[in-house]
Amino acid sequence: MLELILIRHGETDSNIRGSYLGWTDIELNETGLSQVCNLRDHLKNTKIDKIFSSPLKRALQTAQIINENYNLDIVYTDGLKERNFGIWDDLTLEEMTQRYPSKYKAWVDDWIKYPIKDGESAIEAYDRSAKFVRELIEKNTKGVFMLVTHLGTIRFILAYLLELGIESSWRFRVDNASITKLEINDDYSVLTMLNNR
Repeated sequence: MLELILIRHGETDSNIRGSYLGWTDIELNETGLSQVCNLRDHLKNTKIDKIFSSPLKRALQTAQIINENYNLDIVYTDGLKERNFGIWDDLTLEEMTQRYPSKYKAWVDDWIKYPIKDGESAIEAYDRSAKFVRELIEKNTKGVFMLVTHLGTIRFILAYLLELGIESSWRFRVDNASITKLEINDDYSVLTMLNNR
C-alpha cells in the first residue's frame, strides 16, 4: 500500500496578512520556523521513504527541517508549487478589489476557469497538481511518501484523489505546519488524517 503524507509549510508573514500567496518566494517567519521544528519532533518516529517538496522557499525550508529526522534526498518538483496568482500574487482580497475591481468580479463569477493575468486559473493549477500525484501513484504501489507543499495544492490533491472535483477543494481546512494523510489503494484513496497539528 502507498501512503501519502501531505505537509503544509509553516507560517509566513503573508499568511498573517491573509494575502493570496502563490509563486512570490518568501521565507518562513519566526513562528513558522518554530511550528516546523515542533512538527519535525512530532514526526520523528514516523517512517518516511521519500520526501517531495515544492521548490518555493517556505516549503523548501519546511522540508529541510523535517528531513533532519531522515537525511533523505529531497525531490523538488514544480508539481507541488502553489497556484500562480500572477498580478494578484501576495495581495489581500481588499487589495484585489481596489486595484482590479472588474477582474475580481469576473474571477468571482468563474473562479475555476478565470485566467489570472501572468498566472494560472484554478483548473490549470488543479491539473498540474493532479498530474504530479497521478504519475507518482502510477510509478509507486507501496511506501510512505511525504509531500511538502501549500494550502491550495493540498486542497487540489485531496479533491482529485477523493474524486470530489475541483468544486469541493475549498471545503478542506489545512492550517500551517499541519499533517494530512491518505492511503492509496488500487481503485480508490482513503483520507485517514486531516489537518492534524
